[in-house]
Amino acid sequence: MEQTGILLRKLDEHSGVSQRTGNAWRNAEFLMEVPGQYPQHINFTVTDGQSGRIAHFENHIGKTVTVSFDIDAHEYNGRWYNEVKAWGCKEYVAGQAAQQQAVQQTAPAASEAPAAPIEPSAVAEQTKLHLTQMAEDATSGEEGKEGEDDLPF
Repeated sequence: MEQTGILLRKLDEHSGVSQRTGNAWRNAEFLMEVPGQYPQHINFTVTDGQSGRIAHFENHIGKTVTVSFDIDAHEYNGRWYNEVKAWGCKEYVAGQAAQQQAVQQTAPAASEAPAAPIEPSAVAEQTKLHLTQMAEDATSGEEGKEGEDDLPF
């Protein structure tokens, strides 16, 4: 699963040594804001052995990114808990995803001539502007300070 939003901050980090294998491990939690009429937040875990994955995520804090993650649930004492584990992070480029989808949907047959390049839509441009503004607000500490409260009414 993939989600695009602004990587706001790194939260808790835990580390240790595996009793089974003796290898060192690290986990870090990150917080991402997904834009929309009612912005949502996703808290996810990044696991890092020797891959440098946590450092990669830290380099993208304050930027608009597309995060790839897996969602799993496990049971403990008769209750179920969700776990969101991220395994990939790349910087978001507005219009690129829309162009890739449009090209895949309208891929010409081998006998047809190639299609003309697809221009980004107005919605894609508005989304890019909104995500850019959210990223700037996140890095400047101005997020959520538009009005007296954050209620939509």
